[in-house]
Amino acid sequence: MKRILFIAVVFFCSVSLADPVSKGSFSRPLVLAINGGTYSFKEHEGKVVLLDFWASWCGPCRQSFPWMNGLQRQYGKENLEIIAINLDSNREDANIFLAEVPAEFQILYDQSGKSAELMDVQGMPMSYLIDRQGNVHSSLVGFSPRRASSHEGQIKTLIEAEYVLEDHQK
Repeated sequence: MKRILFIAVVFFCSVSLADPVSKGSFSRPLVLAINGGTYSFKEHEGKVVLLDFWASWCGPCRQSFPWMNGLQRQYGKENLEIIAINLDSNREDANIFLAEVPAEFQILYDQSGKSAELMDVQGMPMSYLIDRQGNVHSSLVGFSPRRASSHEGQIKTLIEAEYVLEDHQK
């Protein structure tokens, strides 16, 4: 299984990184400079993350956003975090899309597309399911309700497996 640190993925959404990150699980809090501000990924430690890449011109993205909104509502309390990275070169295009198809999850912007290059994004939308240790568990290229249902099953499995593990550690 391909291992990658979730934080390393988001690094490429930033303008600069204070200190380099190695592959593995979350080992320290990381603060990134994004659009002149800072963003800490400490709040995502220990969560299952669905990392989605999208663009305003993507037709299937219009279908995937309502699905991800539902996932965030249903599993957010169980430590699922959805982060969608917009790859439009013009942020106004993304704003128009979001006015028509609102997001109930976090949106980041990567006009350079470097994060998509790092993750080898092969289509739009493309999402990665990342476990609580920062490992890429699976990916989904494109969007269809049938495939989304299977992806949601994997999300539930990761959430439930992690809770069982946590219960045994107490």
